[in-house]
Amino acid sequence: MATVVLLDLLHDGRSPHPASVAVLFSILSMLLLVCYYCGTSSPFWGSRRGGRRPNLPPSPRKLPIIGNLHQLGPLPHRALLALSRRHGPLMLLQLGQVPTLVVSSAELAEEVMRSQDLAFASRPRLRSAVLLSGGKGLA
Repeated sequence: MATVVLLDLLHDGRSPHPASVAVLFSILSMLLLVCYYCGTSSPFWGSRRGGRRPNLPPSPRKLPIIGNLHQLGPLPHRALLALSRRHGPLMLLQLGQVPTLVVSSAELAEEVMRSQDLAFASRPRLRSAVLLSGGKGLA
C-alpha cells in the first residue's frame, strides 16, 4: 500500500508525503531484519555445511566487524585470563576478521602443538611481507 502511494506521488511529479516515506522505510527495515534473522538463526536458511554447525570451541559473543577486540581492553593478558576462566582453557576469539584459537593451558597447548604440528610448521604468506621485500619474501 505504501509503495503504491509513493509510486503514484512520484509519478505525478510531486514530492511524497513524509509519513508515507516513513511507513515505506519502516516496512523495508522490518523486512530486512526478518531476512537477516532467518538467515543467521535458522538451521535451514543459514546453513553453510549441509545444515550442521561446525564443532568449534566455546567463544564469547562478538561484534560484527571488530569481533572480540573490544573485550581485550587495555590489559589483554588479564582480559584473556578472565575469558578463559569463563569459557574454558580452549576458546575461539574473532580478532577483527581473523578467527584465533586461544589455548590457556600448558597441557592443552602441548597437545595442540603435537597433534597439529604440520599446521604450525609453515607461516602464511603475508602481502605486507611480500611488498616490503620486493616480492622475495622475508627469511
